Amino acid sequence: MPAGRTYRRVIVWMRRSLRTGDNAALWHAAQDAGEVLPVVCLRDESRYRVISPRRIFVASALRNLDRDLRASGSRLAVRLGAPEKEIPAVAAQYGADAVYANEVYDPAARARDRKIASALRRGGAAWAVFKDAILFDGTEILTGSGTPYRVFTPYSNAWRERAIDAPRPFPGVGRLSSPAPRPGETTLDGVPGFSVMPVSRGGERAEERLKGFLRDGLMRYRGTRDTPGVDGTSRLSGHIAHGTLSVRTIFRAVMEERERAVRGGRESIDVFVKELIWREFYYQILSHFPHVLDGAFRPEFDAIVWSANRRHFAAWCEGRTGYPIVDAGMRQLEQEGWMHNRVRMIVASFLTKDLHLPWKWGEEFFMRHLVDADIASNNGGWQWTAGTGTDASPWFRVFSPMLQGEKFDPRGEYVRRYVGELTRVPERRIHRPWEMSDAEQRLAGCMIGRDYPAPIVRHDEERRVTLELYKNPGHRPGDGPGRRKR
Repeated sequence: MPAGRTYRRVIVWMRRSLRTGDNAALWHAAQDAGEVLPVVCLRDESRYRVISPRRIFVASALRNLDRDLRASGSRLAVRLGAPEKEIPAVAAQYGADAVYANEVYDPAARARDRKIASALRRGGAAWAVFKDAILFDGTEILTGSGTPYRVFTPYSNAWRERAIDAPRPFPGVGRLSSPAPRPGETTLDGVPGFSVMPVSRGGERAEERLKGFLRDGLMRYRGTRDTPGVDGTSRLSGHIAHGTLSVRTIFRAVMEERERAVRGGRESIDVFVKELIWREFYYQILSHFPHVLDGAFRPEFDAIVWSANRRHFAAWCEGRTGYPIVDAGMRQLEQEGWMHNRVRMIVASFLTKDLHLPWKWGEEFFMRHLVDADIASNNGGWQWTAGTGTDASPWFRVFSPMLQGEKFDPRGEYVRRYVGELTRVPERRIHRPWEMSDAEQRLAGCMIGRDYPAPIVRHDEERRVTLELYKNPGHRPGDGPGRRKR
């Protein structure tokens, strides 16, 4: 063992931490061990045979990580299989003294970690996790009575008071020494389908995306973030979710910009930081109230009897509801694996409060398709919109897809980008194309019901049903007076 080092060899499980810079587990391993072996586990290697925006992003991130590790004198060791089996196996195979990983917060992952830690102890190896995905964990920001916050605004105020204590980015790891490959280890090119996975702009270097946002987007973020037709958001969420960029790095960079900014710029930066705080809030909710993954944060809303109309759900998933901004959002998700945040709220409201379908269906669909799928933020966002969550959007708030479109996409630029059938529809009809006369439809080359769907439900009618459902949990959709059962 080298002088001053705690261990001879440490395995670093690079889960959700696909970067070499500002990586807590990797940095600590570099300080503690003479040899460091970074490892990823690909549970279902066949997934890389299916090309999707999410797989393209992850494949690009893994390639970048391997390239950076090789530049530091190391490499990325790839294991195919379940982590609870592969991590103890690789530790034993390499005679590792310890396994380091960055901490996760969802109950299933924590249960898996306990199994891994137990198996490692039996084999004589230590297990250590490090805070990395968030700035403050669920034990660091509590109420005066020592309980977790259940409402965002007081949590946000307390978070901002602690912001000066936010951890700073870790230094680079420099050169790494890694042991020679052993049987059972493979490379990225050895993963079935990986070598033909394309590289796209979505896999760009995270640092370059951050620099571009700091330069061109941060100071105008407040005014552009709700307009889906323009590139007004950071687009950093995928990098945060997969750990190609550290939240410490992002927070430190934007706060340095804040010190140099004038008043308007500072206000814009504060709005951006608020989004980071929302993410941290949902992580502490998940840590303290894990039941949110199985049901409503507010249990009284578990009694709601949702619709089970699979035909409506398919229309929502495929972007053919007849409501342009909803369909544009769902088609953007299919094409890019991403959706503008304002539109996420609109489509979530439509699923739960126009179609009366379970928010869990939407949550699971987003988790499967979003490049930036994050278990805490996704769950929190869906429950906020459905009205079942913490300080949720009031259950009686039902987004009108027409009014939302007219307010945030007034010229229809976003809708036309993703719903090609509506390209020639005039601005005044773009969010209500069914109101076009027959002559207008012919002129636009879009006959409603033939070229583009008629609305599958009537918004005003469904809003009344929603109010009834939430006032009377247990009431079945369609059972109200004068309504047809479905």
